[in-house]
Amino acid sequence: MLTFFYFYPYNKSTMINSQYKIVLSFIMKAILLYVAWFIFNDFIITPSNFNTWLNHRVAFDASVFLNLFGYSSSIKPGNHQILITINTISMVGVGNPCNGLELFALFGGFIICFPGNTKNKLWFIPAGIIIIHVINLIRAGLLALIQYYNPKYLEFNHHYTFVIIVYGIIFGLWILWVNKLATNENEK
Repeated sequence: MLTFFYFYPYNKSTMINSQYKIVLSFIMKAILLYVAWFIFNDFIITPSNFNTWLNHRVAFDASVFLNLFGYSSSIKPGNHQILITINTISMVGVGNPCNGLELFALFGGFIICFPGNTKNKLWFIPAGIIIIHVINLIRAGLLALIQYYNPKYLEFNHHYTFVIIVYGIIFGLWILWVNKLATNENEK
């Protein structure tokens, strides 16, 4: 048995160094991307109307979602947010913290930092962002329904239930990436 391990081509230090390099590369990319995101967000996105457009997009899509299920829903401008209405009564607002932009950046940043084939990243990041947007618009629509039927449950569901669901789906997408689509090869 001892001879088996003696001849087995396993070099513990090489494996540790390889894993160390992967982790260090991920951390360095994450730090650089984090800094780049905040610079981009503060100097490009915030001064532009992109957040306003995205707020409108999420609220409008949530309103369409509600209309598909027979509710009379529309949107109207609010104070730094777009309001979703049911039967012309304002239910909930979609503002910058709730428009999903930071979730898109978090999801995409992880995929960019984690090793994997660039071709897979080029389709998986947009697909993931679309999934996150759809989940977010469903979330906004369901929160409007909760406000309509049981307003006392709105805060709990907004701060806990839907946060767990949305982050759980993002985590599931990351797990899918790590286990099925990423490779340990250098990016191509």
